[in-house]
Amino acid sequence: MRRWLFLLFCLLLLAGAFALNRVSPTWHYLVPVTPGAVAYANTFESVPADWTLYSGRLSASVEAGRLILEVDEVNQSAFSLQQLHWSDIDLTAQAQTDAGPADNGYGLIVRLSDKGNASPNDDDYYLFLISSDGFYRVVRSVNGLQRELSTWIPSAVIRQGLGVTNTLRVLAQGDQFRFVVNGTPMLFCVPNNPDGLSTFTRDGICQDGQMVDTLIDTSIPAGRVGVVAQAYSQSGVVASFDHVILSGP
Repeated sequence: MRRWLFLLFCLLLLAGAFALNRVSPTWHYLVPVTPGAVAYANTFESVPADWTLYSGRLSASVEAGRLILEVDEVNQSAFSLQQLHWSDIDLTAQAQTDAGPADNGYGLIVRLSDKGNASPNDDDYYLFLISSDGFYRVVRSVNGLQRELSTWIPSAVIRQGLGVTNTLRVLAQGDQFRFVVNGTPMLFCVPNNPDGLSTFTRDGICQDGQMVDTLIDTSIPAGRVGVVAQAYSQSGVVASFDHVILSGP
């Protein structure tokens, strides 16, 4: 009798897990990480099976040992995502732009969580972007609504121009995020009003806010990592990435 009760209990657990997967398509296994230890690395010496690749006016491909994103439409983005899901991470990548205007954006995606559909318009994620003319910012999207956590800020740390490599790094641990370019931690303009806009003036002042080296946000606890390139007023942005390494923070 006890054996049958045990089997019935196991069957109920399996049925519950199946039902949970059916009603909660955004549930994913989170890959555990060890602090300081490399959990994932890719140098794109061959075409990877675990990254999003596609063709068209927005494209992601692998050529000559680099992951290449092309944006051939204005005000659009191309991205590629690694398939696993992570929570606390220390993510680095080498990035550069190879063609297009200096007014662009390229960088890293962290904690991307989709809604189990084919559209990226309602996904949740954080973007850490730099530009070929020497600016950086952080954007968050929740349910498709984007918010600039810190606006474009100029920095001499960013190597400007085409074909020039910058090493980008994002450390995400719990609700705390730090962002690094070429070994230098970046400062961010956070408004005093949580609903206010991040405003950085030409005089180098964080208007109605303060400069911080750590962003605190609880909106997205986990998700996928990836790379992104954005075109604004002009199309033709080509960005490439290499040596993507993910460690435990």
